[in-house]
Amino acid sequence: MPRPSSDARHALSASPEEPQPVPAVSVPQLDPVVETVAHGLRGARARTGMSESQVCAILAEQGFTVTTARLRSWERTGVIRLDAAYRLADAYGTTVDALAGRRAYRSRQAGTHGT
Repeated sequence: MPRPSSDARHALSASPEEPQPVPAVSVPQLDPVVETVAHGLRGARARTGMSESQVCAILAEQGFTVTTARLRSWERTGVIRLDAAYRLADAYGTTVDALAGRRAYRSRQAGTHGT
């Protein structure tokens, strides 16, 4: 294998005069609705004063097995299956709407018909 020339060795060992820009890392933005659900899930458990383990134990008693890692994931991302949200709402003594950060009553904006 040929040895690099002295110029090539110098280029390899020399540090660049200007720092190279670091490529930007794109961080996906969460849907505001999903962020609201995540906040609602965390808030509901906090209001009950239950630990993650206690919630998992209550759900297990109901025949719905979930790990603390899964519970944390739901609370962090706001992405949760409807059946799991239903069970959590029961465990927390609230409604699925409340977990999703929705109020019991709200006025409908004029011109919207469920779309």
